[in-house]
Amino acid sequence: MIKEMPRYERPREKLLTNGIKTLSNMELLAIIIKSGTKGKSAIEISDEILNSINSLKDLNDLELLELTKIKGLGKVKAMEILASIELGKRIAMEKTYRKQLLTAIDIFDEFKHDLEYSTEHFLAIYFDSKCHVICKKEMFIGDVKNTVLAPNEIFKYAIKIGAPALVVMHNHPTGDPTPSSADIEFTELLKEMSLITNITLLDHIIVGDYYYSFYEDRKI
Repeated sequence: MIKEMPRYERPREKLLTNGIKTLSNMELLAIIIKSGTKGKSAIEISDEILNSINSLKDLNDLELLELTKIKGLGKVKAMEILASIELGKRIAMEKTYRKQLLTAIDIFDEFKHDLEYSTEHFLAIYFDSKCHVICKKEMFIGDVKNTVLAPNEIFKYAIKIGAPALVVMHNHPTGDPTPSSADIEFTELLKEMSLITNITLLDHIIVGDYYYSFYEDRKI
């Protein structure tokens, strides 16, 4: 148990004496967990959590049900861990990206190189209420005709990260950004999801040798 460890090895004492950067991932997690359970310390619970994932970034995908399956983690402790992870994600997002993009040409210039492929790739860009980019995420690859569930996934991720607005972009490998009938139908599905979720669909931009904007064409 942690109380049986020498004081200089206990996570909180180490933090006070040597600073937070000297703590291991397991020790940081143990501080969030606070206390263990009968026969199982916070350190051991932390070790079990970290051993259940492949890398530290997989903490981002942990869910409440997964955490509460670990002996010694009740709902309250699991929620505290998830809250800490979410706060860290939001800090990272602010650090990584806070560029304000106000027009279709701005968005095209910023992200066109993310779509230089010989097959169609779909990218979602998530914005805050002042049109600062929160993050970007490649959603799927392939023709929109075969991606019935894609609009749900695009908006589901917006809900997950708390983004109030988004832009969808995809490329036409031919170089001609003129929307196909499938592109138009897909945009209509996005518009429906926007109304259902109350998340603003700012634009759907098609990238080719130049770009096409549904917003500029007054289709959104």
